[in-house]
Amino acid sequence: MEKVTLLLVVFAASSVFAQHQHHDQEHDHSVHRVNVSVYYESLCPDSKKFFTQQLYPSLQGNLSEFVNLTLVPYGKSKATFEVTDWKFECHHGEAECYGNRIQACALKRIDKGQDSPGLGYNKVAVGFINCLMDKADKTAEAVFPTRDCALVNPVSNLLDIENCSNHTDAFNYMAVFGRLTDQIQKPLKSVPTIVFNDQYKQEDNDLAQTNFAKALCQYIESDKPAECSGVSVTVTSGLFALLLALKMF
Repeated sequence: MEKVTLLLVVFAASSVFAQHQHHDQEHDHSVHRVNVSVYYESLCPDSKKFFTQQLYPSLQGNLSEFVNLTLVPYGKSKATFEVTDWKFECHHGEAECYGNRIQACALKRIDKGQDSPGLGYNKVAVGFINCLMDKADKTAEAVFPTRDCALVNPVSNLLDIENCSNHTDAFNYMAVFGRLTDQIQKPLKSVPTIVFNDQYKQEDNDLAQTNFAKALCQYIESDKPAECSGVSVTVTSGLFALLLALKMF
């Protein structure tokens, strides 16, 4: 009888915890969002590593609700204005310039640049760009597998994005990204550069490269998600230990 009573207590506690998590997820976290700006390049190995191993994985859980994300695919590019058009020289060559423009057009044209409901960024655009960063192949004829990445996410206006990338609009987008980059650091010292709440700090940038979630959590002022405290791991471990004590396993 004692084992059954304790098991019921455990079950009730776990149910309350699950309900609490669900209730928290229903809250509007927009007031707690942290401005995160990422200055990067489409063919930069370190940018790829950060995007695919830190930023994008962190946005797959509750932390996604606490981010106002600004992506700036420009990096160490150099801009000149010749007669009526912008010209760009990119850190990793002309293929990277094209990749930067594709991403700029994706950011501006997918859902007209609007954020996804409940998020501080467009989920489809970020997923599409993560795929491009992950699968870009400088040795291949088609460096950026736009069609494959558009199918996976999915992007419904790929043709518009591809047309945009060779249009004046894309070059104008890049000029704006260049000005945004210069406002943070001119010239940009490292790629990627990650900025929280519009204030560049070297220690934040360094931490974000290896533990973006931890760097972000430092700026979430209240109502922090479980990812910031490890509470979900702690509770799960505690329940497991209690069940072991009851010899249920």
